[in-house]
Amino acid sequence: MAKNTKKNLLLELEELAQKAGIKVRYEKTEARGGMCTFQGNPLIIIDRKAADDYKIAVIAENIKKMDLRDIYISPKMREVLDSFE
Repeated sequence: MAKNTKKNLLLELEELAQKAGIKVRYEKTEARGGMCTFQGNPLIIIDRKAADDYKIAVIAENIKKMDLRDIYISPKMREVLDSFE
């Protein structure tokens, strides 16, 4: 996948996460990243130096754990989400 395409996909996933009520933060960390609850709200923290492929995977895998029934997801994005476990 081209770098620009990955950046666009990452932006789309960040927007979808926001619609699902998940805040995404990129921080300097030694941790691999993942989702937690902070002050009662879902939060995904990812190392800001992580590769785009990794960021995409972490966000997509965690979005899939949420109730998305009331959120419009384009067929293309559904395909992307379905490609992650």
